Amino acid sequence: MLIAVGGFLALGGLAAFLVLQGLDAADKWSSVLSLFFTMAGFALTAFGLFNRPAAQSADRATTGGSLHQIRNVTGDVVIRIGGGTGTPPTPAAAPTEGQGGGTQSAHGARTAGELHQIDGVGGSVRVEPPTSPTP
Repeated sequence: MLIAVGGFLALGGLAAFLVLQGLDAADKWSSVLSLFFTMAGFALTAFGLFNRPAAQSADRATTGGSLHQIRNVTGDVVIRIGGGTGTPPTPAAAPTEGQGGGTQSAHGARTAGELHQIDGVGGSVRVEPPTSPTP
């Protein structure tokens, strides 16, 4: 709220200054000010482009099962939960910890199951349930 009030006061002060300068001088001042505002806009845009946060984030997430992040799919992806032949993790099993960085992030994520991060695949994604072993 204080920032909004300060912004309105600054704009009001700028308007009063330009009115007191007269039309010709105000036109020159506005040209100079627009140059600086344009440069500031370009700088903020460049900062935003190069310092974007990860597109998908599961940072510090904690799950009792699996964690999947999938992005930019244009081909086929199949995820088989549980692997089918292995034993499921017990609650006492040590959780795995994910890594961060890139366009997907799971920094500090803790999961007792699987953690999948898939990016830029060329098709569809299929998540299959665990298969039970044949007797």
